[in-house]
Amino acid sequence: MRKLALGMALASTALATPALARDGQWYVGVEGGAMIVEDVDLDIGGIADTASIDHDTGYDFDGIVGYDFGSFRLEAEVGYKQASSGDLVGTTPVLGGAFIPGLGNSGNAGYFIDTNGDVNALSFMLNGLVDFGADDGIQGFVGGGVGVARTELTNVIATPWLDDSDTGFAWQAIAGVRAPLSDSWDVGLKYRYFNTTGVDLVDSLGRDVSTDISTHSILGSLIYNFGGEPDAPPPPPPPPPGGWGDGRLVWVQKRTL
Repeated sequence: MRKLALGMALASTALATPALARDGQWYVGVEGGAMIVEDVDLDIGGIADTASIDHDTGYDFDGIVGYDFGSFRLEAEVGYKQASSGDLVGTTPVLGGAFIPGLGNSGNAGYFIDTNGDVNALSFMLNGLVDFGADDGIQGFVGGGVGVARTELTNVIATPWLDDSDTGFAWQAIAGVRAPLSDSWDVGLKYRYFNTTGVDLVDSLGRDVSTDISTHSILGSLIYNFGGEPDAPPPPPPPPPGGWGDGRLVWVQKRTL
């Protein structure tokens, strides 16, 4: 009977599965997906909303390193995003019709022309995220981040017109879900709104060109969680029936009684 009870206790310990605890541990990950750029409105030579550039669907990738405090996570992120330019739309006449190199004297409002070039941004962000739900199931999160971004805008019509970059403040809003694949791996789906304001450039004619860049991204995530705080040890097995199992101790107790 004593051997049977001890065997059952050891078996129950071996069959217990470890908890998927993410609290108090570091994690790393990679994310990537598709990105849409809002129309880039340009202020040229001090004239507001002189022109606008639309862009094709682009891509957005990043790498993250973070720490899970429990219901709150803090992470550092390095990201790169890019999209090819589409049409340039003239909204107002500029400088008597000398609009942009390659357009000749057709600087009138409503002028459309297909362009070559792209917009890209290399960003360094610090994110704070709040989690909802248990670690062992689908978990939602929301948050945001602040940092800096180096933004480059190139636009080529007949000749290169705009090819410049600027570094400045950036911020983003984040929401998503994640779920565990195993004790260490998570997968997730994230939405990100990214914005960098006050991008100041100079065109080929020496004019100041100012704009803001806003993007919307849908990203898939693959996250690896390092070992964190260990789970509490299981309780010791109950003593076998029939006393302490030590003949000497039992004899002393009987003699005392």
